[in-house]
Amino acid sequence: MYTSSVTRITGLASGLDTESVVKKLMDVERIPLNQLKQKQQKQTWLLDTYRQLNTDILAFRNTTLFNMKLSGTYNTSNVTSSLSNSISGNTTGSAIQGTYSVAVKQLAGSASFTGNNVQLDKTKTLGEQGKLSQDTTFSIQVTDPADPNKVKIASIQIAATDKISDVISKINSAVDGTTQKSLGLQAFYDATLQQFTIRTKATGEAAKIDLSGNTSQESLDLLNNLGIDTSNPVATGKNTHIVFDGKDITNLSTNNTTIMGINFSFKSTTGVDSSGNPVASTVTVTRDIDAEVNNIKDLVEKYNSIIDRLNKLVTEQVYRDYQPLLEEQKADMSEKQIEKWEEKAKGGLLRNDSILTGVLNKMRGIMNSVVSTGSSYNSLSSIGIGSKSYQDRGKLYVDEAKLHEAIQNDPDAVQKIFSQIGATDSGTNGLVNQLSDEMQTAITQLTKKAGLTGNAELDQSNIGRLLARIQNDINRQTDRLFRKEDQYYKQFTEMEKAVAKFSSQSSWLYQQSGGF
Repeated sequence: MYTSSVTRITGLASGLDTESVVKKLMDVERIPLNQLKQKQQKQTWLLDTYRQLNTDILAFRNTTLFNMKLSGTYNTSNVTSSLSNSISGNTTGSAIQGTYSVAVKQLAGSASFTGNNVQLDKTKTLGEQGKLSQDTTFSIQVTDPADPNKVKIASIQIAATDKISDVISKINSAVDGTTQKSLGLQAFYDATLQQFTIRTKATGEAAKIDLSGNTSQESLDLLNNLGIDTSNPVATGKNTHIVFDGKDITNLSTNNTTIMGINFSFKSTTGVDSSGNPVASTVTVTRDIDAEVNNIKDLVEKYNSIIDRLNKLVTEQVYRDYQPLLEEQKADMSEKQIEKWEEKAKGGLLRNDSILTGVLNKMRGIMNSVVSTGSSYNSLSSIGIGSKSYQDRGKLYVDEAKLHEAIQNDPDAVQKIFSQIGATDSGTNGLVNQLSDEMQTAITQLTKKAGLTGNAELDQSNIGRLLARIQNDINRQTDRLFRKEDQYYKQFTEMEKAVAKFSSQSSWLYQQSGGF
C-alpha cells in the first residue's frame, strides 16, 4: 500500500526476507490508521441513519400531521345525486349536510363558429381545392371571461399552398400581437361530419370571437368556403343557468362551481316536465364516518411506523466483535459475507441515543395526554385508541367500532382531540399540533447532529465536523506511514551494507590467514 523513493536492498547480504519483515512491522504501524478508518465508517453510518430519520420525520410532519390539521379530514361527507348523469359533486370541509334541489336549465358554452357541409381534402392545399385563390390575412379578436376588459387580436397569414391542417395549426397557436399571449382558441375539422369549427377554450357569456376585421374579399371567401356565416361575425359563449333550491343562478361562466360547500359538476341539462317546469335533481349530503375513521387510522399507522423504527434503533443489540471491515478484509470475503458482517457492525449504533429516546418519550406522552374538549371524549383512549401492553413501547391500536361510535356521538370533540388550537400547558392544544411541534424540535436536533442530505461539502453539523477531523487524522497517519516505511527500508539497507562490509572483511582476513 505504501511506496518509497529509497532503493531497496532486500536481503542480498543477510538473506532476510526484508519485504515480509517490513510488511509485518507496517501492519503494527497501521493499527491506529485502521482504527481511524473504522471510526470514520461508523460515524458515516450514523450520519446516514440520522439524516434518513430526519427525512422521514419531516415527511410525517409536513404530510400526515399537516393533513390532520385540516377540517376536511374530519368533516367528511358523501354526495349523492338522483340525476347523476346530469349532476355530480363532492364536498369540501365546509359542506353542510342536508338535501338540496338542483335543476340545470343551460350548460356553459364557449363562443364558437361552426361551418357545416364543408368538403375538404386533407391531402390537398386550399388553392388546389378552390378554397383560396391567393394568400390572405385572417384577422381574429378574442375576449376571455377571465379578463373581459382586454381583447386579444391576431393577424394570421393564410397561404393558398396551406392545407386545412396548416390553417388549424395557425389558429390554435395564434397569439396576441401586443402581449404575445395565446388567443385560447381551438380549431378542428371533422371529415366525417364535414364540419369546420373555431371556438374558445373558455366558456361563459363573456367569451367572444369577433371576425369583423376580415374585410378583404380573399379573407371573406376563405371564411365562406369554410362554412362560416360572415353576415354575423361575432359569436359569444353562454353561462350556466341553474335553479338551486328555487333560486335562479345565471352568473356561472363554467359548468363547475361550489355552493354550500359542495363542488358541483354539471354535465347536461335536467330537462323539463310535462308542464314545462324544470326537472330538479335531489342532491343529498351525508356524513361519511368511515372516511374519517380511515383518516385517523392512517395517522395511527404512520405514527406507529415512526415509533417502531425509533424503538428498534434505541434497543438494538450491540455486537462489539463486529467492527467495520477494511478494504483489504473485504477482498477476502463474498458480497453475502460482507452484507451479513456489516449488518452486525451497524447494530446498536444508536442504542440509548439521547435524542431518539427523548423524541420517543415525548411522542408517547403526547398520545397519552388529555385534551380539554368540553366532552367526555377528551383523549385517544376515550375514542378507542391506545396501547395493549407496556411491551408495545408506545405502539397504538384502533378499536374501529369504538372510534366510529365516538364520531357518531360527538364529532366535534373527536376533531378537537386532534386539531384543536390552544396551549399545551393548559391542556387545550390538540394532539396533532403537539406532535407537529415535537417533530420540529426533533428535526432541529437531528439537523444539528447530522446536517441535511445533500450538504456534505459544507456540513457544519456535529458529526460533519467530527468526520472532517477524522479525515485530517487519517491524512496525517497516512503521511506518517509513508515516512515510517521509508525509515524501515533505510534501516534495513544500512544493515545490508554493514553485513556486506563485514562479510568482505571476513573474507579478506581468511584469505590472509590462508597465505601464512
